[in-house]
Amino acid sequence: MSSESNLEPSARLAQLSGSTRRLLDYVALLPGGALYAVLRHLARVSEEDMVVDLREAVDAGVLAVMPGRPNAYELPDEALRALVLEQIGPERLPKLRARAEAARRRVEGPEG
Repeated sequence: MSSESNLEPSARLAQLSGSTRRLLDYVALLPGGALYAVLRHLARVSEEDMVVDLREAVDAGVLAVMPGRPNAYELPDEALRALVLEQIGPERLPKLRARAEAARRRVEGPEG
């Protein structure tokens, strides 16, 4: 484990780059985890940048690869999810949730 993972969750979130933080916001909004393809659709960045952002979040201990689903990611616990959602704020939450769910439907299909 990195020394970053010994920090409080809010401190770990504060140290993330903006693009990594945006990915984390979307993962928090997608119950059951988020596929790489969905996150890539939402992030609209190069594959190289996407990998860098995912690695940053995993290394910080705020994102985990889902067991048995190597191309899917989730937050490691519900307390972190609640913190991320709180920091998104009630004004932005509906818009981001709608965008995340629409991206999931486009990538995974309506039954995804």
